[in-house]
Amino acid sequence: MLGKVVREPEGFFGMLMSGFFGLAATIGVFIGVSWLLNPSLYNISYRAVKAFFTTIWPQSSQRCFNSPTYSALPEEDEGDWSDSTDNVVNEKQVEQTKTRALRWARLKLLIATVILTVLHAVRPKAPFGHMATTLPFTIFEGLFSKRSAFCDPSPWNGPEGSPFPELTQEEFWVPPAGKEGGVGRGWKPGSPWWEVERDVPEWLPEEEVEGFGKWYRKLHHHPEHPSPPPEFAHGSFPDDRHPPPPPQERERKHKGHHGPHHPPPRPPPPGYESVLDPLKISNAGEPLLDPLRDALKQGDSQVPIKHVVMMTLESTRKDVFPLMKDGVLYEQLEESRGESLTARDEDGDWPDLSQLSPNAEFLTGENTGFERDRNKTHGGINIEGALTGSTYTLKSLLGSHCGVAPLPVDFLEELESEIYQPCLPQILNVMNKQQAIETEPDDDRPWRNATWKSVFMQGSTNKLDRQKLFMEQMGFDETVVREDLQNPEAKYPAKEPELNYFGYSEKELKPYIRDLFTSAEKNNERVFLSHLTTSTHHPWATPKEFGEQQKYWGGSRGHHSPWDRYLNSIKWADQWIGEVLSLLEELGVADETLVVVLGDHGFSFSDDSSSKTTYANSHINSFRIPMVFRHPSLPRIQLNATVTSLSILPTILDLLSSSDSLAEPQTEIARYLIPEYEGQSLIRAFIPALPSTRQTWNFGVVNPGGTHLSIISSAHPYRLVLPICEPAPYVFSDLNLDPMEKDSVRDWEGGKKLRMRVKVQYGIEAGEWVALAEKVGVWWVWESRRRWGYWEGTRRMDRGVGHLGDGFLENDHWWDT
Repeated sequence: MLGKVVREPEGFFGMLMSGFFGLAATIGVFIGVSWLLNPSLYNISYRAVKAFFTTIWPQSSQRCFNSPTYSALPEEDEGDWSDSTDNVVNEKQVEQTKTRALRWARLKLLIATVILTVLHAVRPKAPFGHMATTLPFTIFEGLFSKRSAFCDPSPWNGPEGSPFPELTQEEFWVPPAGKEGGVGRGWKPGSPWWEVERDVPEWLPEEEVEGFGKWYRKLHHHPEHPSPPPEFAHGSFPDDRHPPPPPQERERKHKGHHGPHHPPPRPPPPGYESVLDPLKISNAGEPLLDPLRDALKQGDSQVPIKHVVMMTLESTRKDVFPLMKDGVLYEQLEESRGESLTARDEDGDWPDLSQLSPNAEFLTGENTGFERDRNKTHGGINIEGALTGSTYTLKSLLGSHCGVAPLPVDFLEELESEIYQPCLPQILNVMNKQQAIETEPDDDRPWRNATWKSVFMQGSTNKLDRQKLFMEQMGFDETVVREDLQNPEAKYPAKEPELNYFGYSEKELKPYIRDLFTSAEKNNERVFLSHLTTSTHHPWATPKEFGEQQKYWGGSRGHHSPWDRYLNSIKWADQWIGEVLSLLEELGVADETLVVVLGDHGFSFSDDSSSKTTYANSHINSFRIPMVFRHPSLPRIQLNATVTSLSILPTILDLLSSSDSLAEPQTEIARYLIPEYEGQSLIRAFIPALPSTRQTWNFGVVNPGGTHLSIISSAHPYRLVLPICEPAPYVFSDLNLDPMEKDSVRDWEGGKKLRMRVKVQYGIEAGEWVALAEKVGVWWVWESRRRWGYWEGTRRMDRGVGHLGDGFLENDHWWDT
């Protein structure tokens, strides 16, 4: 910390001054209170110090503390022997009493000293170390304290190789497509990165297009006798967005056979290379799921997909989408209603829980227990076990729209780099360019030759954490946001007041959605619509047309609690989903539209964890989300798999290509790109683990990004939360035995101590898994920084004064600050 102050004094003091007025007010209050209490505190302190010293050194302490001394006995008559004898006896009794009292005092002081010494010796340094110090020493302690290595910029050498080199040996490599068992460009981690082939595909335009920069960069050569790796210049990347690595003082000590004069090769340049990813498991070569084979039969597909709609639901937990009658949440609601009769509606009855999420039940096809009719044969693919890649909304969108894992640093710092994979709008743009070159008549599905139009819509503002720039970087052709609804010249200006501090209700977007599809039909276009809802964000307000919010909870959770407001907003969002589906039906495009519905992240209330927020909250309910691929002609499939939103983009590409919904040139593009992504396609046999014991790992970054990392394997029910740059414990849980994480193992040190505790409580297998998960997590944190070419600090306050506004909402007027 002290080194940072010296290197970047302007950033440190800028951050310090940002809290100056609050600090000054607090100091003023302390001074005033201390002035009033000064006499009493002085007397109490004086007596305590005096008692301590007089117990140890009674004679010396009497002089130091000006204690009164006994005067000489007055002379008495020689004849008064009885009174003199009584005085001597009394003095002896007083001395004996004082001696006994002094011994007891010393014994108690000794016992207290021994107890404090033992407790100090056995007390864990974290999180209780700060309790042994006081102001002002804690301030200086913060300057000299050792922070987590994850708080600082990336190490010079990046991650130290594969987290499990024994599983990435040549015997486990996968050949490229065209060879037996081959997939894509193959898989051979551990081989020199400068020898990996990545030829420019024939379908890629000669002029560089956004999102495909890595295919244009000639970073690889293939001599017969490879020389040391070529030096890569950061200036070769677009806009020189990759600053140089940290200074030499951060270089790691070289280990192994390289020796002091032969450092290991430099790590690969920023970017992602699927061929070298040691965690990569591709199922692109696997057959389609059995129920899909007939429906997606090549040349005779029964699933036309002309348009794609992706609805991202803000803060939507899986257990409310839909609400299950035998679920934990339903039982909690019923139990609370037995505690109180106050939370009733006007008719004196409780709100009907079966009507909380009927459209979610329709979409997922799950049996909620409410005995409602549902289509059991067709409707689409519902993923049970889906997790978000981040509990920070904008980072979550990176996973679903671009198939990339977010940076484990605070806020949307990904904009400082190049998104290391093409996003879906950019892929559709390349398909449009290829379509313009190789257009052929299509009598069966003429719309396959139509061009794509990518549009993003939300009723809220795009001024939070540079979202406007984010949408541009992902390649959207158009956006409709709060600022457009407020524009006096808007085609459909907002009719209702703003719903919350982010913007308007989603209902204001309905005419824009109608126009989008009407125009697409008129102009022979295909639509990719990405729609982010925000009504289910705090403060969970609902529009006027929803009516008065109902009270779902009884007892202590009732009386307009956050839980009640949240459930009302969930009901409103469910109604809005129904309106969108009805609109597609009305416009005649429902039978040829793939609707992808997912949550950006979940949410935890006090029933789940100690805080009612996603900020630095790693509870599992913040990660569990709904994920549905809805199409009327798709067979109904309930897929139980632990996956993240990184699988959405490859699944959409796989559905488009496998359903004959793309012309031949575009099908080639989709099939080439699918195995390039980290996530697996969810319409093929999912691979949780391989016989070599390699597992499919799922990572989740906790809001705002630099606090915790969630690590889950698809092959096991275990979960590890790794603190990144936050004073927090490691957390292990078995989600089969403890799905709500009520009895998780917490340890502030990790490593061997955590493994031993897990082994004792959950068995040897769990102990071995948590050791591997911690190793994989540490590797992934550094590897993600390398992929993004990011060398700044993890937390916002570590990046200098220029980043103090990261993560904040840009205000419309200066007087709103």
